[in-house]
Amino acid sequence: MDKSDYWIIWTVYFDSSRSRGFGRRVPSSMAVRSPTIEELVKAVSNLGLEFEVYGDKKHPSNWFDGPYGYIAVRKDSVIKRFGSMNKRRLLMLIAKEIIRIRQTTVQLKGV
Repeated sequence: MDKSDYWIIWTVYFDSSRSRGFGRRVPSSMAVRSPTIEELVKAVSNLGLEFEVYGDKKHPSNWFDGPYGYIAVRKDSVIKRFGSMNKRRLLMLIAKEIIRIRQTTVQLKGV
């Protein structure tokens, strides 16, 4: 894996219990409580992107604490799917998809 061909997306980027200083990369209004690697995989998969999963890794600045894991998203699959894109915009799309997945899960449990 050549790092320049991938964007690394950690679960901690979407964790509402984290401050930006401790790794959260999306606004608190778009973050969720304790995101899992499974939710991240499902969100990226739903967006139709190519990726690799590393579920046993810890974020370097939070090595002592979870959540665990990251995915490596191929940049060329993002550009092919969405056109011009930067990592921040991609994180926002993934955050929206995680929120949608959580809402769907809650609705299914309620039925």
